[in-house]
Amino acid sequence: MENQQNNITKGELMEEFIRNYFINSGYFVVRGIKYRYENNDITDVDLYLYGRSSSITRQRINVDIKNKKSPQAFERILWANGLRELLNFDSCIVATTDQRPVVHKFGQIHNTIILDGAFLSKLRSNSYPERLSEEELLQRFARNKSYKTFGNKDWRYIYEESKSRLLSELDFSGFNAALSYIAYFVEKVVTDFQKREEATRLLYLIISHLLITIDFILKDVAFLDVSEREKKLLNGFKFGNLGKEGVDKIISIAVQISGNKSANSFLKSLEGIPIEILKDFFSKNENTKNLFTWARDFEKIGFNNHFIIPEDLDSHLKGVISLLLDFLGVDRNKFFNSFQAQNQMKIPLKEKPENKNKSES
Repeated sequence: MENQQNNITKGELMEEFIRNYFINSGYFVVRGIKYRYENNDITDVDLYLYGRSSSITRQRINVDIKNKKSPQAFERILWANGLRELLNFDSCIVATTDQRPVVHKFGQIHNTIILDGAFLSKLRSNSYPERLSEEELLQRFARNKSYKTFGNKDWRYIYEESKSRLLSELDFSGFNAALSYIAYFVEKVVTDFQKREEATRLLYLIISHLLITIDFILKDVAFLDVSEREKKLLNGFKFGNLGKEGVDKIISIAVQISGNKSANSFLKSLEGIPIEILKDFFSKNENTKNLFTWARDFEKIGFNNHFIIPEDLDSHLKGVISLLLDFLGVDRNKFFNSFQAQNQMKIPLKEKPENKNKSES
C-alpha cells in the first residue's frame, strides 16, 4: 500500500490505516460500504467491523472517520449513533482529529467509542505494504464489464453490491445472492484468460462475504441438535428467508388465484439443486467454528499485493472453493488447472542451440 499513498487522499489514507488497525485487532473489516435501499444510495459506512467472540456472540460495529481540520465531532457522534440504530448494530466508533476531553465525554454519554487525534497520529505504523488499497482494487475492477449478466455495469458494481449486503442481508437472501456472484466469477476464472486475476480476487472477496453471512446465520442455530440444525439450513438454502412454510403459503395463494397447479412446478425445480452439499458442510461443528477465520483469510488474499492462485492456497481454503465448485457443478480440475495453463503460457521459450550458434558466428 505504500506505493499507493501518493495516489489517494489524506482521508482515504487514514481510512486504510484504521482498517489495518482493526484487522490487526482480529476483526473482519470492510471499507467503504454503501448503505442502499431499493437501489438508492443513502450513505456510506466508512468501516464495517464484524467480530466473533463465541459460538453465539457476534459484534457488528460501524466506524465513522473524519480526518479534517474541522472534524465536527459532535455531529459525527450523532450521525454514527443514528446509523448504528438504523442498522441494528451493536456499537459505533467515531475517529476524529478533535482531541478535546469534552468530545470523549459526549461520546461516553451516547455509548460511542472515540478515536481521537492523539490515537490517529500513531496509526502510520499500521501500514501493510503487502496489501492493495481499496482504491487500487476498485481501479482494477473498473476495467472489466459484466455486459448482459449485470446490466453492462463494471465489476466494481458487483463488488459494491456484495459489500452492501453485509449491512442488512446477513441472512439466507444475502447468502444466496453471494452464491450467484460466485457462480459468475467462477465462470470468468475458467473461461476468460485476460480477466482471470481480477475475477479470482473478486471470487476470494465474495467468498469472504459469504462466509461472514453464514457465520452470522449459524449463531442462531448453534445449540440446536444436528438434525434440527440441518433442517433449518436445508430450508434456508432452498427457500430463502421465507422458509418452506412461507413458500408453500405463497404457492398455495398463487394456485388459488390462477385456478391451476402450474405454480407447483416451482417446488419441483428446486429438487434438482444440490443443496445437500451446502447443508452437510455448514452443519458440521469443525467447519462452523472456522468460518470467521476463513473469511479473514480470503479477505487478506483478495487484497494481497502479489496475486495468489487458488492452487497455492492452504488446504482448508481450497476445500471451501472445492465445496462451492461441487455445488455449482464445476469440475475441480478444470478450475484449478486453468491457472497452470496460464503459467505455462507465460514461460519464455528457450533459444534453440543452432540459433544461438548462428547468432554468435
